[in-house]
Amino acid sequence: MTAEMGTDLRAHWDERYRSGQTPWDTGITPPEVQRFWTDAELPRPGAYALDIGCGSGLNTLFLARQGLCAIGVDLSGRALMLAHRRLRASVSDDSLPQTGKAVFVQADVSRLPVGPIGAVYALDIGCLHSLPDARRPLYARGIWRALCPGGYYHVYAFDRDKISAGSSNARGMDDGEVAALFGDALQIVTEERGIPSERSRSSSVRQSRWYLLQKR
Repeated sequence: MTAEMGTDLRAHWDERYRSGQTPWDTGITPPEVQRFWTDAELPRPGAYALDIGCGSGLNTLFLARQGLCAIGVDLSGRALMLAHRRLRASVSDDSLPQTGKAVFVQADVSRLPVGPIGAVYALDIGCLHSLPDARRPLYARGIWRALCPGGYYHVYAFDRDKISAGSSNARGMDDGEVAALFGDALQIVTEERGIPSERSRSSSVRQSRWYLLQKR
């Protein structure tokens, strides 16, 4: 990604958050994520987690409430301003456990600004499927590096529609693309169809899926 392209993308997402054109920002942590953490064996206190494309920080704070050190990453400075505002409100109402922590970093998600930190969980709600095809392998390597052995990667993505199939810049994932992208590094544990939120049901929403992968 060139510097000019990165600047254009930041401006695009900043404007979306400034204008309130954020249908993904439902104010509710998806039930698929909540269910994972209801069923999961809780990690050691203070273990790392990543929220990739964290937006206004809702799910980063959800992860912090599980006792994790949650790192939210987003390209939009405007989104991160809202995330920090939400974090301050959580600190003031004392809703975070002592072991939980949330921090926010402005960065390109295809160049994650973390190394092999041993994260037990990484969450992506709609970033991977928005990346140009050429950036996706670099993104996948960043996820693999950040996770600990046995760590989980939870991703929500649109299916790529048949009309735009073959276009390297079309939003969405081809059939089998997630498995191919991560290869032997991460294995798919579950794959299920996404359920549209109440806020998005009134609009035309393409098919989507939740994937849960685990690092070998």
